[in-house]
Amino acid sequence: MGVNLCFWILGLYLALPLEGIYPPLCQTGYKITMIGSGCYDIDECGEDRHICGAWGTCHNMKGSYWCSCLQGFHQDGNISSKCVDVNECIGPGNKYPCGENGTCFNLEGSYRCHCTPGFTTYGNNQTKCQELNCDPYATQSTPEQTLPGFDSLLSLLRNNCLVLSNSSGLAGATEKTGEALLTVLANVTDVLQLQSNGQGGNSGKVTTLLRTVENSIRLIAPQLRENVSRINTSHTEVEVVVRRDRTPPRGPVRLTNENIQLDTTWETAIGDDTNYPGFGFAILLSYKSLQTLTNSSEQLSSRVVTVSVSNPNTTNLSEPIILTFNHLKSSDANTTCVYWSEDGEGAWSIQGCTSVMSNSTQTVCSCTHLSSFALLRGIQENKKCGQLPLVMWVGASVALACAVLSLLMTLWCRFISKKRNGGSQPEQHFKL
Repeated sequence: MGVNLCFWILGLYLALPLEGIYPPLCQTGYKITMIGSGCYDIDECGEDRHICGAWGTCHNMKGSYWCSCLQGFHQDGNISSKCVDVNECIGPGNKYPCGENGTCFNLEGSYRCHCTPGFTTYGNNQTKCQELNCDPYATQSTPEQTLPGFDSLLSLLRNNCLVLSNSSGLAGATEKTGEALLTVLANVTDVLQLQSNGQGGNSGKVTTLLRTVENSIRLIAPQLRENVSRINTSHTEVEVVVRRDRTPPRGPVRLTNENIQLDTTWETAIGDDTNYPGFGFAILLSYKSLQTLTNSSEQLSSRVVTVSVSNPNTTNLSEPIILTFNHLKSSDANTTCVYWSEDGEGAWSIQGCTSVMSNSTQTVCSCTHLSSFALLRGIQENKKCGQLPLVMWVGASVALACAVLSLLMTLWCRFISKKRNGGSQPEQHFKL
């Protein structure tokens, strides 16, 4: 009887469409439109298209709704509040996103960094201002350092560098500046390898080439707009991977071309997180014909490759990089991992590189620094053979010096003896 009475009272309320009587019977977010029809969900998104603000999208759900915001905006309160602009410039010294040498200006849904002269964002106005030194892009001063076509490339890079370092972060790189410069670098490197074919070894030119390419690619990589850029020409193959994140990326990095594979991590590529500029990159550049410029007595078993990353401190990496080389000839079983050292005019060196695995077709190298790398055939035997003549020359020189000294002593003793004998004979003759 009591239950039936409750239902009778409920029906009475639903049957009376009087204002102020039926709303309390529906939960928040629901309402009644017809007598006895019950409660149904209110579509807040349909009733008010701007309920989330101009920068938000409304999503209806049972009894409520929620707002999703465009990048650069957030909700000023709970999930149902309107989307408002995020002030990215609020931070330590009002310079958090732009670094110590930049000033942050908040924009609606974004921000912009202005750099002091000598610093740059590489055309991306939402990265920290980085110091930029244009001296490495000066043209080569001496004839023996001059490489065909590289003066024009260096002049182009220097102009680009000066524009970047004096643009206050407002300009300096068009949408395709990085891609255009990378293409020029690959073509100039192609021409040099082609013109040097069959000319024999020149360590000074190899050092100049590798240093110029590494400096050039470090300027070009931050200006690339694509996450992955690849160029494959007749004599040069290059792959560049770029990441742009608010926080330092993590995880493995693998770059591969026809003959070489690089394995490293973003932690190694970026280095110290406190100096993270808002981007990171890794580069693998392979020379298909560089062996024609190296010393003819050193037999390369692989292509030469330059490896570079955004980390400015690469002389002693916290974690070694791994390079997998394909042998130029399947019979090259006795190979050694080497890098190009700029000591003196330049030469291949084994310091900091070890062979992890080697067979007739591949060699895996582990290196604790970055530079340009390759495989040499029979370097250990060559070194032993090179040390033996040196020991023989030293031994022969010492023996010769001793022989000369002994001869001089013998002659001196004979001279003294004859002088004494010659002086005493007249006296003996007088006594007789």
